[in-house]
This record gives sequence, C-alpha cells and structure tokens, in this order.
Amino acid sequence: MSRHFFPGGNTPAGFFSCFDSIPFGGERTIYLKGASGSGKSTFMRRAAAAFEERGLAAEYFHCSNDPGSLDGVRVPWFFSIVDGTAPHVQDPAIPVAHDELFNMAEFIDPRAVEKHRDELRGLAQEKKRLYGRGCGYLAAAWAVYQNNERIYGQFLDRDGLHAAVLEALPLFDGQRGPGGGRNRNLFAAAITPEGFVNTLDSLTHQKTIYILQGEIGMGADVFLAQVRGAANLRGFGSESLCCPLDPGRPEHLILPELGLGFFTKSRLWAAEFPAGALVIDFNDFLGAGVVECQDEINYNNAMFDELAGRAVRAFAAQRELHDRTEEIYIAGMDFDGLNQTCENKIARLLDCAL
Repeated sequence: MSRHFFPGGNTPAGFFSCFDSIPFGGERTIYLKGASGSGKSTFMRRAAAAFEERGLAAEYFHCSNDPGSLDGVRVPWFFSIVDGTAPHVQDPAIPVAHDELFNMAEFIDPRAVEKHRDELRGLAQEKKRLYGRGCGYLAAAWAVYQNNERIYGQFLDRDGLHAAVLEALPLFDGQRGPGGGRNRNLFAAAITPEGFVNTLDSLTHQKTIYILQGEIGMGADVFLAQVRGAANLRGFGSESLCCPLDPGRPEHLILPELGLGFFTKSRLWAAEFPAGALVIDFNDFLGAGVVECQDEINYNNAMFDELAGRAVRAFAAQRELHDRTEEIYIAGMDFDGLNQTCENKIARLLDCAL
C-alpha cells in the first residue's frame, strides 16, 4: 500500500525541510531541476505508477504549498526522485556514478518566457512577501498556542507520564532490532493554502496502533521521544512525524520493524483511526486545577484559529501567483520532447530494478 508524507512544512519560522529523508535506503536518486510547471510532479507520478503496476508500494511526498503536487517519490530500495529546486535545494552527492541530475528547464523555449521577464520578477517578489506574511501570522498563532502549553505544563503529572513511558517499553519484549536504529524525520501534516491537511489515513496500517489523545503541551511529544530513543537504542528504525508548528518535537511515531504506530489525536488535525486502536489519554495526566483555566484555554484556541486562518489565506494568495507563474512556463514547454525523455528514464529505472 502506498504511503503519503510531506517532506517539508510551512512553520512559524519559515520553510522547514526534511528532504534529506526522502532517499533513505541508499537507492539511486534522480534530482529534478526546472521551473514551475515544467512537469516534475507528473514525471514523479508516472515513475511511481510504473512500479506500483508491478506490485511494489511507493511513497509519495506532497508539496506543503500545493498538496496536489509532489516534491518527491520513492520506491524503497529501488529509486527515489526528489524536486531539488528552491526552497528545498538538493543536489546529487555522487553524481552520475550513483545519482542523477535531470534538468527539465532544458525543454523550455527561452523565447516564450523571456517576454514575461518583468512579470515573473514581480510575481516572485510578491510571492515572497505573501509567504513571509503567512509565516508571520503562524508565528503569532503559535505564540498564543504556547500559552496553553504553559497552562498544561503547570498541571502536568510528570511522574504519571514517565510511568506511562515505562509501561510502553515492554512492547519491545527484550527484542533487538536488525540495524543501527536510524531515525527518519518527515511530516504527516502541513499548513497549506487549503488549510490544515494531513495524510494520516495512509500511515495507520501497522499491526498495533496507539492513539495519543491530547493537545500540545500535555506530554505526548515527551512520550514519543522517549519511546523512539528506546527503540533506536535496541536497533529498531523509526519514522518521526514532526509537528508542523514546532518541527523539533515528534507528533507521531512509526516503528516499521515492530509494526507499531503511535499517533497523536488533537483538535488541530482531523483524522479517522482504525477501529480497535489502543488509546492513551493524556488528559488523564492533568491535575484537576486545569479546569479553572478553561476559559483562558478556549480564548487561546479561538485566537489561534483566527491567526492561523489568516496564515492560510496568505498562503492561498501566494499560490494563486504561483499558478500564474506555472502558466507562463507551461506555454513555453516542449512536452513532446520531455515526455519521450521521461519515458526513457522510467524504462531505464525498470530495467535496472527489475
């Protein structure tokens, strides 16, 4: 079954990249260059589909500024394709011998786009301004939300939280993992021009699922970090799915070799989880005094929603300009030549892999 992630996110501090976690198994990687609208996303979908038709599962990495577009695909152990353009510039570490650079801008007729030079420059400047405005609103929203985190922290039963971690550790049952316990950082959600979007429905297919019920500041991230550390020390790999508002903290955790998944359920990310999932309610670790702060918590939530909504609207305005940029470049594309080259590359990937 295919899985879907975001390799980067729009955060209060600007764009945050986890693109180095797309190629994760040492597979050959193609790094794409080219302008908006030059066919990068289409090529990635076609390459992944060619392998899925042969029974192999693919990973899809969506763009946080346009969830319908792709920033990468991966068929584990066979190949990866990564969009290496700004703001997530990536280049081959071992060009030609192992990795490949594919410049799709070579299929753009310069004469068709040069006449739009001034318009493109203006679009780029306005996009940058709108993106900065959106991240500014996110920073304000996050500052308000952290007031709730401080309230929860004031009433958090840390001894009870640590006891819950210790209860979770027997899940490993004395087992040792097969490797070096590598951790992979990605996002399962993003703050996009379409609002708060997540891909959790494609990720919750582990043998055992735990739902961590609670808001930021109730201790779920502490729980996840300690479980992850214990798993990594025992040689099990992990996939840490970061919080889009604070990428330094894990929001979900998958331990693929153990068939375990831990997923936080909060007011920010609407998601349906499989029936029969086990629940750890982090509200249980809060003292009764938190009830007296409920009016302040509700106010902070309302302020967060207002500011985050303004951020989303700024990102949406930026994407409208991005769409115009794409129109200009699409008009100058030699898609016949590009399609033939893409078909040749996909055929070569299949020959090498299968």
